[in-house]
Amino acid sequence: MATIPEPGRAAAHVLLDALSGWESGGGERLNAEVMNLALRRLDEVDGAVTTTADGLSLDLSNLVGGAVVSMHWLIERLALSRGIDRHAVITELREFLDA
Repeated sequence: MATIPEPGRAAAHVLLDALSGWESGGGERLNAEVMNLALRRLDEVDGAVTTTADGLSLDLSNLVGGAVVSMHWLIERLALSRGIDRHAVITELREFLDA
């Protein structure tokens, strides 16, 4: 069971959405477009990103990009080691987040 605040759970699902659309033979450009489309939804997750200073501008693209690439690598390795499809791993993680 994941014990994280609702904004964190919702943000994790958005990150998994970005990974769900990833296709190994899809090409770098297409995968980047699919990932960026999914990640735009982070703006819709109330409380996922908060600021405390007026006029502060944040660019989280490198942080989020690094997290998604790392998650992709880990999911691929876990799927390979367990002999299952990576989408099955993503489904299991979603279930864990929602438990």
